[in-house]
Amino acid sequence: MKTRDVYLVSGQTLKDSDTVTIDITKGLKILYLIVKYSNTNGATSNTLARLASMVSKLSVIDGSTVLHALSMDEEQAWNFYQRGRLPYQSLTQAAAGVVTEEAIIDFRRSPADTNFYLDTSRYQNPQLQFTHSFTVSSTAGFATGDGTLTVIARVIDSGADANQGFLMAKEIDSFANAASGDHNTDLPLDFPISHVIVLNPVDGDVPDANNSNFKLTADTDSFIPINESWTDLLQANEDEYGLAEQAINLLAGTTYTQNTDLYYHVRAAQTVSGTHIAGILAAPAGNKITAAAPGFYGTSTSANTATTSEALSIAVRGAAVKSSVAYKFGDGYTPANIFSPTGVGKLQLKVTMAEAVGTPKVVIVQQHS
Repeated sequence: MKTRDVYLVSGQTLKDSDTVTIDITKGLKILYLIVKYSNTNGATSNTLARLASMVSKLSVIDGSTVLHALSMDEEQAWNFYQRGRLPYQSLTQAAAGVVTEEAIIDFRRSPADTNFYLDTSRYQNPQLQFTHSFTVSSTAGFATGDGTLTVIARVIDSGADANQGFLMAKEIDSFANAASGDHNTDLPLDFPISHVIVLNPVDGDVPDANNSNFKLTADTDSFIPINESWTDLLQANEDEYGLAEQAINLLAGTTYTQNTDLYYHVRAAQTVSGTHIAGILAAPAGNKITAAAPGFYGTSTSANTATTSEALSIAVRGAAVKSSVAYKFGDGYTPANIFSPTGVGKLQLKVTMAEAVGTPKVVIVQQHS
């Protein structure tokens, strides 16, 4: 099997808020899409340092038929569970610095899969439809009119294996979290389900402070695939998927703070340039990292004196990307091992709520035939 990369769009300049529609050439056999957003920070800084949360929808459509639909935050979380790492990021708070983030729309079940891909010849008018709204600010956002978009398709050029379908991921529910009680989400039964993911990013919080139990029930408890505390599921996810990594360059200042994409079991290290060493890192609060100003180290009369002149780089490791938990049916790959809707009348996710904060999103991944 021979593959090649095709640019569907390259460095297209974006409006600050827009929905971009991109036609996909019919006949392409697409293994995955690399979606790359870049933007230039404000004249003074961009204390947000990230842009993924400003991309609300990455959709693959065929007329009114939706083949894929996630936000960029959801896509990156799913990328971690698929690939064991976050996709490419270059994150900085620096004045006029360039922030770049990628998300991978992957139609395969795994990187070695050659039977699952999106065969666009099966559709009348396949398109991408992406929606974003960039925060414009000289201090806590981006310069106006500097956003760009690149989309690269990895396609099968020749020797394709017989197509057995493609992986379809969608957000199917969004609800306001409450202080207690269960929220029920009916899961679609049109195609087999390999994964169910719930995200509820709340800056400064850990996921199991906001939600306490994750239960999947079929036909009113006639079959219960999972009924597990949020904490146990978080820990099981870390056992299976390991920790994600993220690096962010911060501004010089008396304090250094940054909200990261990692929310559980978070730890961080820091470095500075010049003659200074790292200052003190406070214990992370969920995804929030706070550091004291670095100081001179053991030299002359200025030893141990804080300085605000040095930029700081932090490297963060942690679990629960985008404050998410994931449940995988079986191996998440083999059709016989994932959840088949055959003979099932109703499949529900019951999320037990614990704090009236955040807006949980429910994502499902299906094997579309």
